[in-house]
Amino acid sequence: MNNDELEPKIQEQEIKEIEVDSTIKGNVHHQLNPDFLKATIHNHNTNILNVTVNSYDPVNVAKAVETLDQEELLYFFKAVNSDDSAEVFTYLDQDTKEKVINAFTSKQLHELVDNMATDDLVDFVDELPANLVSKVWKATDPDDRARVSAYLNFKEDSAGTLMTPEYLQVRETDTVKYAIDKIRAKGQDMETIWEIFVVDNKRKLVGTITLDVLLENDEDEILENIMKNDFVSVTVNTDQEVVWKAFRKYDVSVIPVTNNQMRMLGIITFDDAMDIASEEITEDTQITSAVIPNDEPYLKTRVWKLVRNYAVWLIILLVLNTFTSMTMSYLESPLNNFLPLLTAFIPAIMGTDGNASDQTATITVRELALGNITTKNYYKAAFKELRAAFITALILAAFSFGWMLIELYTGMVTIGETSNSVINTFYGGDRNLLFFSISGLISCTFLITIVLAKLLGISLPVLAKAVHLDPAVMSQPVISTILDILSIVVYFLLANLIIQGL
Repeated sequence: MNNDELEPKIQEQEIKEIEVDSTIKGNVHHQLNPDFLKATIHNHNTNILNVTVNSYDPVNVAKAVETLDQEELLYFFKAVNSDDSAEVFTYLDQDTKEKVINAFTSKQLHELVDNMATDDLVDFVDELPANLVSKVWKATDPDDRARVSAYLNFKEDSAGTLMTPEYLQVRETDTVKYAIDKIRAKGQDMETIWEIFVVDNKRKLVGTITLDVLLENDEDEILENIMKNDFVSVTVNTDQEVVWKAFRKYDVSVIPVTNNQMRMLGIITFDDAMDIASEEITEDTQITSAVIPNDEPYLKTRVWKLVRNYAVWLIILLVLNTFTSMTMSYLESPLNNFLPLLTAFIPAIMGTDGNASDQTATITVRELALGNITTKNYYKAAFKELRAAFITALILAAFSFGWMLIELYTGMVTIGETSNSVINTFYGGDRNLLFFSISGLISCTFLITIVLAKLLGISLPVLAKAVHLDPAVMSQPVISTILDILSIVVYFLLANLIIQGL
């Protein structure tokens, strides 16, 4: 029986027993209708509610649960099997979790958190406001409370805060039979049973074994003989970004976490690594857009916090742009007669140079994040970028020379009465000479500034990395603003040489 047939039968309240459709379980594309969930709750049909929750993926159940009011939430978590409800709870947004805590008694809360994995409980408690932490703490078993407390004391954004203690551990002197029996006895409570971890008599991690290797070997075989002793591991203080890179580099599904003496403390699974990747990419995107990073969902962020995140960088960029104005005012006086025509091309120069730096800066920040560019191989990367920049600049210089002539001769850029006066005064009435001078000026400017743009785009993020800052701090707006100043300096200095020199 499929779920489309369930809804009308619920409304008629005629069903007493319903078989679970096992083909639906785990299908993340099978969405649970929130109205259907509410109707089930309002009919107080506990049996059908449990069948429904068990039939849908917990992620999709959580999406529907988030639409319930406080009274409906209370009924849902009272009626649904504690194992299923605990899993659904971990996928709820923070506001809904807090609603549940406020509605629950300590006893009900204990049943809920008792079925949560340790890493989920750590994340949950870490995000709670102080007034609700104590309520959860009272409902948590002493052993779990001590474990969560230990996790919360680890350095922020480190492997210690990501790991879970739900893993299988065996000794190197154990047999294959012992390991398989342990998987059967305790596997259902573990984060993963595909890979188990082998320690020596001092609890130091010495190897790993996957389930398929165990099944392929004789049950009397000693684990030391078949374990893999070349494995990836991290310590509790390893930064989460390094953890994510390790998952990507070595293509593993789980990484053990140890202390400095290689004693096993926990594991980090691939789903946690995906969360790290999402956080890191979101943070880099915000920084490169000149926004202070914010880990709260946009719709739940207070307006004043958004204002702060925007305003700080805009003020910094405004101050930097002041130097652009100062540079222009200092260099423009010798070129007063030519300014009306020269200023017409400033937006094109700044825009093109900014785009050139954005290209390189974006690639560099990403390559730094992936570990392909480092402070050690900077010179190799910079030399490659310099060659590419010079060829690109030559192409742009040649194109811009012809394009500027087209703009001037077709009237796409009008020269005005002032420029006509300049032609007559300084060029003996020869407008061709002026047009070729302007085109040559733009062409030479691009030849220099595009090379500068590319070098800034690769150098500033690497410099940030070298001084232990996030490379994304050297965001596109920051580099573009610095480049604007350099572009104006180059443009006006060349104008003095080329325009006035003639």
